[in-house]
Amino acid sequence: ADFNAMEGVTHTVFHTYTHNPQIDYKQPGTSFGARIGTPFLRGQTWWKHMRELTTYLARCSYMLERGQSTSDVLWYLGDEIGHKPSQKFEFPAGYKYDYCNPDVLLNRLSVENGEIVTPEDLRYRMMWIPDTKRMLPETLEKLQQVIEQGAVVVADAPKSVATLRDAANAEKRFVTAVDAIWGNAKAGEITSVGDGKVLSGVTIDKALAMLEMEADVVGNIRWLHRTTEGADWYFVTPEKESSFKGDVKFHATGRVELWNPATGEMLPVASTTDGEYTTINLDLPRYSSYFVVFETNKKPHKVEAPAELKNSIALNDEWTVEFPEGWGAPAKMTTTQLKSWQDLIEDEEGRSFSGTATYTTTFNLDNVSRGQRIELDLGKVSMIAVVKLNGKEVGTLWYPPYKVDISDYVQKGENTLTVEVTSTWYNRLVYDAGRPEAERKTWTLEGPAANAGYHHSGLMGDVYVKY
Repeated sequence: ADFNAMEGVTHTVFHTYTHNPQIDYKQPGTSFGARIGTPFLRGQTWWKHMRELTTYLARCSYMLERGQSTSDVLWYLGDEIGHKPSQKFEFPAGYKYDYCNPDVLLNRLSVENGEIVTPEDLRYRMMWIPDTKRMLPETLEKLQQVIEQGAVVVADAPKSVATLRDAANAEKRFVTAVDAIWGNAKAGEITSVGDGKVLSGVTIDKALAMLEMEADVVGNIRWLHRTTEGADWYFVTPEKESSFKGDVKFHATGRVELWNPATGEMLPVASTTDGEYTTINLDLPRYSSYFVVFETNKKPHKVEAPAELKNSIALNDEWTVEFPEGWGAPAKMTTTQLKSWQDLIEDEEGRSFSGTATYTTTFNLDNVSRGQRIELDLGKVSMIAVVKLNGKEVGTLWYPPYKVDISDYVQKGENTLTVEVTSTWYNRLVYDAGRPEAERKTWTLEGPAANAGYHHSGLMGDVYVKY
């Protein structure tokens, strides 16, 4: 979902929901197959937590549909559009692009103050045409018009006309327009044409450098930029399957806040300004995302660094782990070592347990003061954890890092911690795939093979209270 947002998807639609009307039938039930998306159905072990994901997507969509998309480059797809361009094209870091087809080029583009503009007020600093082997005369004439009005276009001269209609006249118009745009152009140089510029014989990276176009974002993260009157915001997330921690420069100024779409928190953040750029320090764990929101007409916040959590208590005393009946796992067991269910349970059917197990332990906390920040760090979890402290629900953690502020729930003296951990159906489906059909307790159209091996599930490692 985050990757698609970076590519410009602003609205998520669930396609589709499989209806399983039999309440007492085997879970998870019918779906559309293991290789068609993520089965979104009520029989899933994690269905009770779906609100966490859908609320996250709703917050993201709300922000991504506000204002206007901000991109530097308008990529013209050419007059002879085949399949869509590669979605894995490595565009220069720090810049964004939009696609443009012939209808938009011919009928919807104008130029204002050197920028290419659409009727919706989308603005681009230049147009890039990587494929110009054959072009229509009307395309070239429109390019000539927008360039002479002040646009910047990076493209090589086409070799031939892309039509046989009215061939002689088309060829004449083609030659005239090509000469007007590229007649004085030299490969690897910037050529003035009217109030605009043409670059040919260069890559998009080289063109951006030659034109001295400042990057919108400087930092090794994925991002998308939107803007409206009085505000800019960037949706940011680390590169796929990685984390990021460090400074990032944004081509925006003003008061900065971090908005967390997973929790709804909106927190001020410290920043430094240098000309048209603002630098903030970002800590993006794997799978995390934020909106970096600039109120452009306000002064930056004065933000003090959060107090360092210098003390920690390892919760390595006895834990009680409870499993629901009927799936081969023990109803209750105790342990001082938090390991995956596959390592805790000896019975083969029990090792395949899929669903929700409940962990309980106690700890004492006496030497803390009122208002002091206290954090629970669950360490490694697979996959969803609901944290309760002293009988009150603190929150649901469903992506790393599995940490939560428990300051408002801690009491002096003994505290009772409960963690409900939910896995997927995967392990039980593996186990049942190797059983005779009459002995299986789960059913779905397609699942993992009997020899696929188990995934590790549960709380797996040290748990700490930090303060």
